Amino acid sequence: MTDAELLEIRQAFAIEGAELLSEMESALLVLEADFNEAEAFGRLFRAVHTIKGSASIVRFEAVEHFCHGIEHVLVRIREHEQPLSQHLVVLLLKCHDHISTMMDQYCVGADPENNGALPPAHTALLDQLKEWTEETPAGQENPGSYDMLDESYLENSPGSTGTGFAFFEDVDDVQPSRESFPADGVAASERNARSQRVVRVDAVRIDQLSDLVVELVTASSVLEANIRRLGDHSSTESAIHVADLIKQIQEKTMSFRMIPVQTLFQRFNRIIHDVGSSSGKQIKLLISGGETELDKAVAEKLHEPLLHLVRNAIDHGIEAAGDRTARGKPAIGTIHLKAFHDSGNIVIRVGDDGQGINRESVARKAIERGLAKKDILPTETDILNYIFEPGFSTLEDATMLSGRGVGMDVVRKAVESIRGRIDVETAEGGGTTFQICIPLSLSLVDGFMVSLGDNLYIMPMDLVLETMELPNAESRTVMPNGSLQVRDRLIPCLDLRSVLGVVEPSPSMQHVVVFKHGETGVGLVVDSLHGEIKTVVKPLGRLFRNVTCISGAGILGDGSIALFLETGKLIEASKSAVHVPRR
Repeated sequence: MTDAELLEIRQAFAIEGAELLSEMESALLVLEADFNEAEAFGRLFRAVHTIKGSASIVRFEAVEHFCHGIEHVLVRIREHEQPLSQHLVVLLLKCHDHISTMMDQYCVGADPENNGALPPAHTALLDQLKEWTEETPAGQENPGSYDMLDESYLENSPGSTGTGFAFFEDVDDVQPSRESFPADGVAASERNARSQRVVRVDAVRIDQLSDLVVELVTASSVLEANIRRLGDHSSTESAIHVADLIKQIQEKTMSFRMIPVQTLFQRFNRIIHDVGSSSGKQIKLLISGGETELDKAVAEKLHEPLLHLVRNAIDHGIEAAGDRTARGKPAIGTIHLKAFHDSGNIVIRVGDDGQGINRESVARKAIERGLAKKDILPTETDILNYIFEPGFSTLEDATMLSGRGVGMDVVRKAVESIRGRIDVETAEGGGTTFQICIPLSLSLVDGFMVSLGDNLYIMPMDLVLETMELPNAESRTVMPNGSLQVRDRLIPCLDLRSVLGVVEPSPSMQHVVVFKHGETGVGLVVDSLHGEIKTVVKPLGRLFRNVTCISGAGILGDGSIALFLETGKLIEASKSAVHVPRR
């Protein structure tokens, strides 16, 4: 077997192993809550048995033997010779982590067995498993009931004798059970057909294909614009047809990159379990909208900010069981992860039913740090936004989880890096919810294009509330500087020309784009409106790394360049700029 073939087998083993380890962990967390959950016990047994079989196929004997030791314990539980307990679930979770570590080493090319580099806990865990197979430790509770356990995972494995070491034996004489293969063969055929419809593709290849399709979209737009300028109607129709086909290819390619958000949310089940246990709090996780799909690249970039929010909810939000019962709450706290689509974006909400945010404490801390002034009363939105400032924390003493002022500013930066925004809702004594709104894809953008002179700019379409002509100078003289009256209310208003430092004079007629921000929205003064546009985002080069208000660039159909505006950064940069222009 060549090195390339061996690497390919190891990669396939890694993909399957990750799925099975996730199934194993999920089943263990269910069993920890209910030792009698037969369905979860069946999933656990099947996952361990399949990992052992796969390890045998790739000749990874360390994992094979280790899983065999776990199976011995599980068989004793199934036969009611050994009760399932909290201590045993904790041990099996440690075994799960150990298998994951060994598989990670093996799949990157290191062979822990041959190199003698098995993790230090290997022997100790095997000894603990052996202890549980010899006799029942004293003080254990009633065993779980698994009489209805489906043992087809043993019967349907070719050559399996129940010991798990027959994967390379001659199986011609093995007689499958009648239940394994239906008489008419229809069900078996359907299973084979389903398995053949699924093809595993390396994520790198999907990314390469997506990048090529993005380039194809841009080239098609330029080609169509050039043909239109030539006035060749037949060629224009052909170009439109090609552009339509390319759009369909792009949509299909983007769907390849989409994954259910459930795969992201499930990672936090174990984190909540471990961190909650270490802090002495009882916490359960609720997941809603797990079937909602988002781009794989977006999911990867969301893991860190969501991790900070979940840890923050455990440490700052959820109270200890005694405090909760004293306030009339259930002893077990709840963290709720929810996802749904909204206007071409995906919205993720991270909520808890804890004590909420004390606004007075936040405002007092903001004054101490010079973020707010004593004589100016900040709005509720301003107070809650202080928690996203670097180094901000209301805890006097740091804990293992938080209190050092590192976390929430990282969350905001990470969300803004994928063109998203984060908002917070809280009720003192009722809990806190953080809402993250992000685009479905990082490459294609639905935007609204405006211009200053010959310069084109794009802002996110979902942020645009309305547009209007800028009132003339006479009607603005009675307005406070930096504000604009929209019907019956005043809203803050920024002059894009002043914020960006464009020196050329403004035209006689200008427009205002009102975009979402806070409770009232903000107006942005521009020269011209060009309407909705769908284009591809290109990152700026290192030369522009210090430009704060621009997040990227897009190539339009005629080959011109449009810059993407960061509305949040515009507001920050506008603090030293003149807002409404005086013509």
